[in-house]
Amino acid sequence: MLMRRHIFIYGFSMFSMFFGSGNLVFPLQIGLESGSAWVLGFLGLFLTGIILPFLGLFVIKLHQGSYNAFFAEAGKSAGFFLPLFTLSLLGAFGVVPRCITVAHGGIEYIFKDLSLIPFSFLFCAISYLICLKDTWMITILGKWLTPILLTSLAVLICLGVIYAPISIERDALNGFSCGFHEGYKTMDLFAAFFFSALVFKQLQQLTNNSDDPKAIIKTALKPSLLGASLLAIVYFGFVYLGMAYSPVIDKVSPELMLPAIASHIMGDKASLIIGITVVFSCLTTAVALNNIYARYLCGILNLKETAFPYMLLATTIISFLVSLLDFKGIAAFLGPILEVSYPGLIVLTVMSICVKDKLVVKKLAFYGITVLMLWHRYG
Repeated sequence: MLMRRHIFIYGFSMFSMFFGSGNLVFPLQIGLESGSAWVLGFLGLFLTGIILPFLGLFVIKLHQGSYNAFFAEAGKSAGFFLPLFTLSLLGAFGVVPRCITVAHGGIEYIFKDLSLIPFSFLFCAISYLICLKDTWMITILGKWLTPILLTSLAVLICLGVIYAPISIERDALNGFSCGFHEGYKTMDLFAAFFFSALVFKQLQQLTNNSDDPKAIIKTALKPSLLGASLLAIVYFGFVYLGMAYSPVIDKVSPELMLPAIASHIMGDKASLIIGITVVFSCLTTAVALNNIYARYLCGILNLKETAFPYMLLATTIISFLVSLLDFKGIAAFLGPILEVSYPGLIVLTVMSICVKDKLVVKKLAFYGITVLMLWHRYG
């Protein structure tokens, strides 16, 4: 049985890997756009931002930590292209650069003259060093960075609730729909497939029943539930802040919403807290995704372990270059891609849990939904 200490370390690690750039921005946007229907907005986010990623964690554990086996249920070609596609978006071409831009938005409140280019370079260098070893990554994330992150978030949310102004009532046509679709943009379902595989291997080494898949799944559920619970609490607080402080963030760039709220609550004292919160939350996610993406590319190219630092350097450089597009530029090309690809993977995830056999049905459902979304978007 996994020791309580390791449950907390791995649970904290899962929370910190998921809680990155989008998680700092999109819950606030949901609160802003949902207005008086902010609770429904949270419920929509809860479904796509917590329940679905948790199912993603679970489905990979059912496949004994192999995301390739899961994706292959959509067909042989999908078994190769889907991991490459999703990891490219999560890694150097999407989420990691987005983490850099959001972290820069937070640190601007401390170093106002620090431009994106030098900050991105420094962020990438630190991320590269932490990524060099998986064991370092889990220890640093779970034991050191996450407690700092959670403390900063707790302080900010509590003060935000205490000093919340009487917000302007905003009409919201459908708060639930807003939260549901904004939850896509976190891309946490994509991330869950690969985070689960990473953590599964670590847990397998720690458990005495390493040859018993059911024992490992049962053990892995505890840290997964802990990570999901922490996410739910923070999301609820952030959606509320987005609603309560809507007059403050109504015309603010997405990556600057959280700094704007913190500055409104605490003035100049907010600089240190918000800088720590934003930078560490983005760093933890970027570290996990950059590591996984580089190792995946080494695997499909049949490179030796000694080549990993060089592949990691290459993905880090790409992340640096893409980050120069800034938050809005990255969001502009990620949005349509997610709108088309997310529903098919949701269906594949649910069917993989509910329908063990019948691969033909799973293929038809996955490709049918994907074609339907393509037609809806571009037809």
